[in-house]
Amino acid sequence: MSSSVEEPTKPHARFLLGLVALFLGELRDGLTMINMQSAFLIVSKYYTEKQVGVMFFVFGISQFLFQAPAGYIMDYTDKKVFCLGLACLLTTAITLLTATTAQEFGANIGFMVVLKFLQGGITAMIPPGLNSITQGIVGSVGMTKQVSENEMRNH
Repeated sequence: MSSSVEEPTKPHARFLLGLVALFLGELRDGLTMINMQSAFLIVSKYYTEKQVGVMFFVFGISQFLFQAPAGYIMDYTDKKVFCLGLACLLTTAITLLTATTAQEFGANIGFMVVLKFLQGGITAMIPPGLNSITQGIVGSVGMTKQVSENEMRNH
């Protein structure tokens, strides 16, 4: 009896999940981290390629370091949607902070590196957050198919 009540909402939930996956693809890598932010910093703020490369290296290493803790947090929290939403808002805020606080010629490169380290840790929450919500909607049986559809929308 409860399954008949849940069935009509699942197609709607899966549709919304697809839309969320589409938009989270941009956030997952720090709002087009490599393409837009690097172009902005190099062209508008006169950063060198080396400076930008160091920042993005730190971002990537930070994502790597925080993947396991982020997965653990998302597995055991009862507030998955809140955590995912917070990670998205903080990622956006740090991207805007990067654009507004970057000084010409990388005068504050240390601060920028710290921002990218924080942003990497925060964006590490996005994939396990989306996957845990996905599993809650489709269950373990439909997980593989839905994750592949989510990833297709991300790219």
